[in-house]
Amino acid sequence: MKVKLKDVAEAAGVSVSTVSRVINGNRDKPASHETVEKIWAIVEEIGYVPNKNAKNLVLGEGEEASLGRIGCIYTSTYDLNNDPFFSCIGLGVQKALNSQNYNMAYALSAALMDYKDLYRYIVNHPADGIIVLGRFDAHILTMLKNHFKHMVYAGVNSVDAGFDEVICDGYDGAKAALQHLFDQGHHRIGYVGYVADKVEGDVLVNEHRYNAYCDLMTAVNGQVRPEDILHTNLRTTASYERMTLYLEGIGKQAMPTAFYCANDATAFGVMKALQEKAYRIPEDVAIVGLDNVEMAAFVTPRLSTISIPQRALGERAVKMLIEQIETQRSYPLKVKLPFELIVRESSDYKVSVSG
Repeated sequence: MKVKLKDVAEAAGVSVSTVSRVINGNRDKPASHETVEKIWAIVEEIGYVPNKNAKNLVLGEGEEASLGRIGCIYTSTYDLNNDPFFSCIGLGVQKALNSQNYNMAYALSAALMDYKDLYRYIVNHPADGIIVLGRFDAHILTMLKNHFKHMVYAGVNSVDAGFDEVICDGYDGAKAALQHLFDQGHHRIGYVGYVADKVEGDVLVNEHRYNAYCDLMTAVNGQVRPEDILHTNLRTTASYERMTLYLEGIGKQAMPTAFYCANDATAFGVMKALQEKAYRIPEDVAIVGLDNVEMAAFVTPRLSTISIPQRALGERAVKMLIEQIETQRSYPLKVKLPFELIVRESSDYKVSVSG
């Protein structure tokens, strides 16, 4: 049963008008800080969204709502200008919209927004549908599903949450990268990236790249070595710091002869840390990433990686969302785009059988 405004009011012990003012940011009769926090906690807990269409909240009942507006929410990236993977998908979104009768309602980076700020933003900025990029917070996912009838996710990790998806399968891509390293003669391969049981908070854990690593290492070697798994977020600075700490900790102990990094940004940090400790790449340690961002071809040595069709992900997400809106299709679809293994200097080296 759909949650109503009065349900929030009853749970908070305040009037319906107070709840309405808080949710809509009306400061004419401000509520106390304690009341505001209590109301937002209840809204988040029970998943309330306005009964009226968001357009009516902004434009008024009698005004004609504009059509053809699509929102785009980046849930993982903190800086779109410096995130080559997501910004490239965003370019694909914009390119596809330019050829359609739809406009971009907003392109919003939600990583630094709390629940109530994001909620208020989407309620007050009408959109006919939404494209979501990045890993989900469980509460935010519930809110978006309740608010938007039309929704598409684009990325490398399938979420299987009951709405359309356009993915380039990170599980299969990771397996291809790892198989390449096995074919080069590597038997002990490390992993750098998110680890499913270490992801914190309410973020939905669906790290298929890590799952692929565990599955393939078990199939080939009969085990997964915990000491070869480096948990870090998928940013260059974080992976550099994590690998530096790892290298300082192992001393003269044996380490993997290769590392699979969950994305290229992670690989760049790993490579810098290795090179600062005088490891040769790929002679001492081979590296493979995933994404094939532009910089992968310009670092030294050039990075082997799994090429993800980033712009195509954005373009296909737009087409799928518009089809969903215009046909009112009620069942979810999943589209998989192909990836490609790009072998460059960082892994193009055959190790000996004993290595």
